[in-house]
Amino acid sequence: MGKADFGSAKYQAKQLKALGLQKLRYYCQLCLKQCRDANGFKNHLASPSHTGRISNLSTAGRAQDVIAQYLLQFEAEFLRLLRVNHGTKKISANKFYQEYILHDKDHVHMNATRWSSLTAFIKHLGQSSKVRVEIPEDADDEFNLFIRLVDLPLETLDGHRARALQTEEERLMKFLDAQIEKGKQLQSEAAPSPEPAPVVPVATGPVAISLRGVRMKKPPKKLAFGSQSDDDDE
Repeated sequence: MGKADFGSAKYQAKQLKALGLQKLRYYCQLCLKQCRDANGFKNHLASPSHTGRISNLSTAGRAQDVIAQYLLQFEAEFLRLLRVNHGTKKISANKFYQEYILHDKDHVHMNATRWSSLTAFIKHLGQSSKVRVEIPEDADDEFNLFIRLVDLPLETLDGHRARALQTEEERLMKFLDAQIEKGKQLQSEAAPSPEPAPVVPVATGPVAISLRGVRMKKPPKKLAFGSQSDDDDE
C-alpha cells in the first residue's frame, strides 16, 4: 500500500484519524463534546445537559454574546495561523483549513459561528479586506478558492497599534480610578465615627463667692519688751 503524499486529502484524513478527530459538524462547541454521527449529535442536542446550558444562557441574555465570542475567536485564530505559517503567500483555502484543524484539537469549530461553510467564511474575509480571494481559471466551481493574507501598510499598522494602546491606557485609567474610589469608600465605612464631646454649661449670670467657713490666720503681735514666747510663759 502506497504512502499518502504530504498535503493530500488522504494524508489529511490519516492525520485526523491519528489525532482522534472526527467529523466537525458533529461537534458541540458549547458542551465541548464530539459525537460520532448524526444520530448521536441529534441525541446530544436533546439531552438535559445541553438544553440546560442553552436555557441558562437564554435566561441570562448571553446567548448572542457567546456566539459573537466564538465568531471573533475563530476568525482571529484563523488569520493568526495564516500569517505565521504562510505570510502573504497564496494557498488553497481548503488545504489551509485542514492545517487549522490539525493545529489545535480544541480549536473553535466553524459550526459554532454564524458561517455555515468555509466558502461563506472566506467570502466574509475577502469582503472585509482581510484576505485576497482568488479563483483559478481552470476551477470548475467556486469551492476551489485560494487565499492570500492582505499585508497592511506600515502606517496603517502603526495607527491600529496606537489606537489599541490608547484604548488600553484609557481602560487601565478607568480601572485605577474605580479602585481608588472603592478604597476611599471602604476606608470611610471602616473608620469609627468620632464620639461627640460632652457639653459643659456656661454660667451667664453674676458669680457669687462665699467666704463662710474660711478661717483667717491673724498675724503675731509685736511686743515692746521680750518676745511672744515670753509673754505666753507668764
